[in-house]
Amino acid sequence: MTAAGGSSAGAAPHAGSGGTPAFGAGGVSGGTGGSAGIQGFAGAPQPMVSCMGSFDTASVSGTQSSVSVDSSSNKGNLPHFWDTFGTGEMPLFLRTDRNWGQTLKDHVTDGVQNLGVKRLRQHGLFHDDIGIYHEDGSGNPTYDFSKSDEIFDFFVKLGIEPIVELAPMPHDLAADPSKTVFDWNMIVSVPKDYARWQELITKFVQHSIERYGQDVVNTWYFEVWNEPECCMNKFWSGSIDDYFKLYDYTAAGVLAALPSGRVGGPVSSQPAELTKNSMVGQKFLQHVTTDNYVNPGHPGSLGFFAYHSWSFLDGSVNGYFQARDLLDSFNLQDTNIAITEYGPTWEFGLTDEPQETEQGATFAVQTYADIVQRCTKDNRRLPIAYSWWVLSDIFDESMYRENDPFIGCMGLTSRENIHKPVYNAYKFLAQLGTEQVAFNISGAAGLGGMAARSADGGVQLIVYNGQNPGKGPSNETYYQSAGATSVGVTVSGLDPQFPFDVTAYHVDHTVGNAYTVWQNQGRPNMTTMMDADWQGLRDAMDSPAEPLGRALCGTTFTHSFQLTSPGVLFVKFAPAAP
Repeated sequence: MTAAGGSSAGAAPHAGSGGTPAFGAGGVSGGTGGSAGIQGFAGAPQPMVSCMGSFDTASVSGTQSSVSVDSSSNKGNLPHFWDTFGTGEMPLFLRTDRNWGQTLKDHVTDGVQNLGVKRLRQHGLFHDDIGIYHEDGSGNPTYDFSKSDEIFDFFVKLGIEPIVELAPMPHDLAADPSKTVFDWNMIVSVPKDYARWQELITKFVQHSIERYGQDVVNTWYFEVWNEPECCMNKFWSGSIDDYFKLYDYTAAGVLAALPSGRVGGPVSSQPAELTKNSMVGQKFLQHVTTDNYVNPGHPGSLGFFAYHSWSFLDGSVNGYFQARDLLDSFNLQDTNIAITEYGPTWEFGLTDEPQETEQGATFAVQTYADIVQRCTKDNRRLPIAYSWWVLSDIFDESMYRENDPFIGCMGLTSRENIHKPVYNAYKFLAQLGTEQVAFNISGAAGLGGMAARSADGGVQLIVYNGQNPGKGPSNETYYQSAGATSVGVTVSGLDPQFPFDVTAYHVDHTVGNAYTVWQNQGRPNMTTMMDADWQGLRDAMDSPAEPLGRALCGTTFTHSFQLTSPGVLFVKFAPAAP
């Protein structure tokens, strides 16, 4: 099983280990900065324009819900752990039919520029379509990195730090190459020779260091396989003990080439698999902390703890704290956590896929905001990655409604470059600063959010309205559709000499929502759509700016907003531009 803060920098020469020139790498900014930029904080920028008016200070006492933000507070760092995405299977980057490979690259580039994308993960590195591993007529291993280089060159030029899924099994290394999954025949067999598997891993990491430099590869994460416990051996034909053996040999292979490399598992399919009685929770951590290893020089190698979440809010929010508590019970309080696949449902091709509607947008914001608020309250660590699956509808685990503009898939952007509501939500999230400020909400149930400050002095807040959430894929019930709730927003602690441009944005059933337009068109398929139909989708797909004032000043801002369920509100105080 598995979707406007950043900007790409130009490629610059980078020295590899030992001073060897390596492939050029550019930098990416995953959102606005970190230190405070308002009165009373070091490094505050100076206003560029004069105040042209005062903030709205109308009373919000009669609203159904109230949000208060103290922009002068400091609740700690706010890392953008929402900057990681999946992109399906790696061979798609090389597809020339229907221009899919280039379209996927375009979606990734757009994600870096507009969504703050920093990390990517995909299946299929060792698939025969990539062709890294083969054996010659005498059974000797041969290696060809030409196709994988094309893909990783693209990543490195954009400054992307991949989470490298070390899978699947190459045909010539598989004990049983007939064991496959998906239409593209991903081999899920155990290796016929674990030592050769370890050598393959070492060769790949060594090659990556030679090409890009050790400093670059040190930013990568190496994930061992994908969902080995799932679905009656669908993704791993061996036993869980076989997976532990694979993990050992894989870790040994990475660390032989890169002693500082970060290797992670168990990459299980659901948070429920991480409970203490689970084979891939309790037993995996028991294995990596106490059992014997095939690589005695690196016992207990767990660079990060990786798993997936496909059970709606119970998994996406509560599941994170279950994983964290499980690690803590093994005295692994400092081990990083990466959720490398998640979404409201794992099912494809539904009549109304929640990932394609305002349901997905609200779910993404609630997941991140609720985790941030709980971790801040308890002074506990945040995950390093929480990866929406997937960034793009260029995706090929199976075929869906191929004639429709929305095919029932999980991407933020359709194959025809239509942004979905969740794209807008991630665009909002990317614009949050990296210093959290106090955010409090009261009143109507189902609302939440968070607020931040950026290095330029800007302040941002994001609010979701998710009424009566259901159980997700277990009963195909997500958020209840409900009418508008009035939300009174108060932002205090502002420097009265610092002018802001204030702008609001929404995403809901009618705003920033091309899917609703398509429904209202009668759900036409692409064979009958006219130019006007396509233009209607493009006109509606992005959340429009709702200006609330230019170069406004004051100490406190108050304003009443309307927010339907499911829906998201984003309010941005940007330093006024000349």
